[in-house]
Parts: sequence; C-alpha cells; structure tokens
Amino acid sequence: MTLHGDPKKEAWWLIADFHPFTTEVRGIPANQIRKNWCKATEFRKDLIPRDLLFEDGTDAMEESKLSFAIEGQFDGTATRQVALVGVFQECAGPKGRFILILDQPTVGTPNIRFVSAVREDRQFGVLQKGKDSSIVVLTCMQCDDFSILKWDRKKRKFGRQPDPGVQ
Repeated sequence: MTLHGDPKKEAWWLIADFHPFTTEVRGIPANQIRKNWCKATEFRKDLIPRDLLFEDGTDAMEESKLSFAIEGQFDGTATRQVALVGVFQECAGPKGRFILILDQPTVGTPNIRFVSAVREDRQFGVLQKGKDSSIVVLTCMQCDDFSILKWDRKKRKFGRQPDPGVQ
C-alpha cells in the first residue's frame, strides 16, 4: 500500500493505493474468480500500517464494527458464508476493488457465491453486518457511501438492495 497524499490532512483510506501481490484468495486462484485477473489480495489488518489503523490509540475499524471479512449465514441456510473485500489486478494492468461471498465448507476449497469487481484508483472497502442477514459494503470508514447486499430468495442469488434513503 502506498499513500498519495498526507494522512495528517486527509483520511488515509481516501489516499491509499493498494497493490495486490497474491495469486489466490482463500485457496481460489485469481483467474478462477475472474478470467482476466492475475492477482487478487484480500484486505487484512496486518497489511495496513498500525499507526493508520490505530488513530489516537483506538482501533477505528473495531470501534465502528467494520471489518475486511465477516461471517454469517447470509442466504438463510445452515451453510456459513464469508463476505470479504480486497484488491485485484487484471493481467493487462488495471486494478480495482472486489467483494466476494464464499460458502465455507467444512473441508475443501470455498465455493464462490457472489463476485462484484470495480476498476478503481482508490480500492479501499470495508464490510459491516446489516439487518436481516444483509451485508453493508462501505468505500470509506467515516462516510455514508455504502451499498447493501442481500440474498434474494426469488432470484436465488445475492444482489444489491435499493438505497433505503431513496423512495
């Protein structure tokens, strides 16, 4: 991760540029997530400099109940899923942010249930457990820029929910 700006003047997550360096996420090769990906790295706290995560001695993510990965039964079945965010790089060079929802089997490789990927210059993203087994996806830590992912029983897939503030 490199910062393009001064973290004393701007929030670090707004000026962070993440550099994917792994070729798999939770045992799934990047090119099986998306065919044109060569690298994909799941965000983890140990990849962020501690002085950025712990401003004034407190863990801002933990305090806000934000995480790079959350677990739950998001589709209403007994199967546990994990939702996670990270950065990808296409083999041709462009980078961006991704969101994955994976089934967590007791043995073997996780099964991909949902993928969303957006080319972005600033790739930061975090998750929060929402109401009714939903997943709140945020692109910053202290803003109202978010979307909601929820299992749609009729369509039998995960999808974005309409913004609750829009009527």
